[in-house]
Amino acid sequence: MEHTGTGNTGMLDENGKIPYRQMIFTVFVVFVFGMSAVEIVIEFSAGETVAAMADDLARFAISALVLAVFVYEQYEQRKSIEMLRLQISKARGQLADLDADTKEIANQYRRVMQKQFDAWGLTASEQDIVIGILKGLSFREIAGLRETREKTVRQQASSVYRKAGVCGRNELTAWFFEDMLDPPHVNRD
Repeated sequence: MEHTGTGNTGMLDENGKIPYRQMIFTVFVVFVFGMSAVEIVIEFSAGETVAAMADDLARFAISALVLAVFVYEQYEQRKSIEMLRLQISKARGQLADLDADTKEIANQYRRVMQKQFDAWGLTASEQDIVIGILKGLSFREIAGLRETREKTVRQQASSVYRKAGVCGRNELTAWFFEDMLDPPHVNRD
C-alpha cells in the first residue's frame, strides 16, 4: 500500500506516526473488541447459548476484522515509508554525485571559454559582456549589473563581435554552444 498523502489522508502521517483521529478510532475499536470479548466470556460462563450471544459475537468478529485490517495497513504503510526513505536517501546520494560531476563539467567549460577569450584577446570587461550575453541578458541588464551605461555595453559587445569574427549576439552564442548541440559522432569501423 502506498502512502501518498500527509496528515489524515493515510494511516500514518509524514513522520510515520498515527494521526490523532485515527488514534481515537483505534482506541474505540480496541475498546469494542475488548468489551465484546468480556461480554462473551461472562455470558458463556453464565450458560448463555451461542444464539443468545449472536450480537456480541458479531460485534467481536467485526471489531476483530477492523482491528486486523488496521494493523495490517499500518504495517504495510510503515514498510512503504521505510522504502521511500531509502529511495530518497539513495536519490540524494545520486544527486550529490551528479552535482559534483556537474560542477566539474562547468569548471572544464569555463576553462575552455577562458582559453577562447584569451585567443580573441578580450579584456576583462569584454569577457563579462560575453558571459552576460550567453546567460541571455539584455544590454540594459548587463549595464545594470556592471553599473555602467547601456551604450558602453553595446560598444564593448561590438568590439567582442569584431574580435571573435561573428556578426552579433546570436552567432556569438552559437559559437560557444554549437559543438555541444551536435549529435555525437558514431564510429562505424
